[in-house]
Amino acid sequence: MKYSTPTGGTTEVRARVFGKSTVLCTCGFHRTVSNREADHLANSHAGSCRRGVPASSRRPGPGSIGNQRR
Repeated sequence: MKYSTPTGGTTEVRARVFGKSTVLCTCGFHRTVSNREADHLANSHAGSCRRGVPASSRRPGPGSIGNQRR
């Protein structure tokens, strides 16, 4: 499922195995949570994301503590 952010980006839930889903945003936010929490997190992040779409040369940082960048 995809959600639109106020700045024109998108937040998406991608299903993973063993009851976990990954929430990804075009701003670089990413976090792995249980399937039942994923839609709520994606929706709440999309509603509050003010970072927009980063330059294509910027990539999200490692780990699952969103909004890190190198």
